[in-house]
Amino acid sequence: MRQYGLLILVLGIAITGFVLACAGGNERANKRSAPLEWGLLTMRSHTDFKGRLKTNFARFATPPKYVMFFYPLGGDFPRPYIEAPADLGATTIVSLELYEWGPKKRPSYLPAINAGEYDESFRKWAEDAKLFGRRVLLRFGYEFNGDWFSWSLDPPAFVKAWRRAHDIFDQVGAHHVEWVWSPNFESCPNTPENDIHRYYPGDKYVDWVAVDGYNFGDHHDQWHKWMTFDEVFAKVLASFAVRYPDKPVMLAEFGCAVGKPGRRAQWIREAYESLLRRPQVKTVIWFDLDKRRKGEPDWRIDATPDSLQAFNETFAAETP
Repeated sequence: MRQYGLLILVLGIAITGFVLACAGGNERANKRSAPLEWGLLTMRSHTDFKGRLKTNFARFATPPKYVMFFYPLGGDFPRPYIEAPADLGATTIVSLELYEWGPKKRPSYLPAINAGEYDESFRKWAEDAKLFGRRVLLRFGYEFNGDWFSWSLDPPAFVKAWRRAHDIFDQVGAHHVEWVWSPNFESCPNTPENDIHRYYPGDKYVDWVAVDGYNFGDHHDQWHKWMTFDEVFAKVLASFAVRYPDKPVMLAEFGCAVGKPGRRAQWIREAYESLLRRPQVKTVIWFDLDKRRKGEPDWRIDATPDSLQAFNETFAAETP
């Protein structure tokens, strides 16, 4: 019996060592091989955009790698607004809204896109992007799984529109334009028909998979409550790791309400620590706008001094 007991003890130690070795291997596998890059979503300025960006960048310990802004369907290639960030060392992400800005809008522009009405617009955009010659990211029709946009809730039409536009860019040879597929972190309505992944155009049509998500806090409305970073993003990031393991991941829009004193700064630090364990996430874009006039929080990173400090000590920190 003593021999059996000794054998069990030895086996137990061996198994424990194997488990620890595996855990250590997983931890090593999950370590980030490259720094987490960050950027800002901001508004385009029609006057001295470059100067405004410089002022904006001065708040941070290091400058952002990306600048994002919204842009309408049918608009010309916004070269001046892409050159300004590029001259400051940042890559532009154009968030293309699939409708024309103005008082009169169609219920949905997807049928018009799929009928070819915007082919020449896409072709001219692609030609100008090719002539520009610098790297540009195009976030085509983001948050398509949320019922707040007119291009949402129709996966087949959305996929068809994406592929049509992408094919035009390929025909032109605008291969340095990178396509960003960007759902909301949860579908609304949350039904099988509106599942995020039904909107995926296919690996050959997508360069980045991305996701938008926010912590609106406890006091925004009856549907929102304070959420940790992982409560917002863990589930969708896990699904990306399974479905799109070879695609770089971006948090294309993220932010946190101010909340009680110190709570937002802590959220930022916890978000950073969470992302360090997720090396597939390459880039994060903070939504740096004050939306209080529209009934949303003040998302600006310096809405409180401690949140700016937390950001500068994490996402924007100097590289050791």
